[in-house]
Amino acid sequence: MTMTVQEQTNEIRGALRAHIAEVLYVEPDEVGEDTAFRDLGLDSVLGVELIGTINREYGLKEEADVLYQHSTLSELTTYIAGKTAQEDS
Repeated sequence: MTMTVQEQTNEIRGALRAHIAEVLYVEPDEVGEDTAFRDLGLDSVLGVELIGTINREYGLKEEADVLYQHSTLSELTTYIAGKTAQEDS
């Protein structure tokens, strides 16, 4: 069964929320849709760790600056969903 775009986006959002929470040592429910990662404690070292996890999970080759350009869960989800859709096509 093929997932819809919305289902894929929701799956990505959930996975990203879990990864962000793990790297930043917060509970997943503390990672709000529009909470800036820096407000959760993201710094450059943790950013490198987080983007490495995201790259491995989605087969991407992004740099840590993506986390500053797309600095909330909502923005990052949209970006990663777009990147994975490009990879699939």
